[in-house]
Amino acid sequence: MDPIDIDLSAPIYPSDGTGVVPTEANERIEAAGGFLPALTSALERKLRKPGAHGDAMRAMFGNDQYKFTGQMPVGYAHVRRDPMGRRDIRIYGHPSGRYYNSAEKFLPHVVAMLVFSDHCWCELC
Repeated sequence: MDPIDIDLSAPIYPSDGTGVVPTEANERIEAAGGFLPALTSALERKLRKPGAHGDAMRAMFGNDQYKFTGQMPVGYAHVRRDPMGRRDIRIYGHPSGRYYNSAEKFLPHVVAMLVFSDHCWCELC
């Protein structure tokens, strides 16, 4: 079965993204296409996770497969940082002004947007 496509930039999904991207000299904004596969993989791992957390994710999403497509949520940006030859990522746009440094850490915030929840359990909220 083909995965269900989710375009996080679609107007149906509420976003709290600020659009503020304080890039530094060694940072550059990247196309979402490079980050969305990592976000898709993070969701797949959470859906397969045994125990209460995995059960909660499956209760929200069922046993279907999903694929993030299109663009980042409105107001969020994927930034690549290259300090000393490393290729770190940052996801800017959170209302706190702080950033996520992995798809795994951004995923709880994305899930809260997808299920229209006022409660988010990400580390920045």
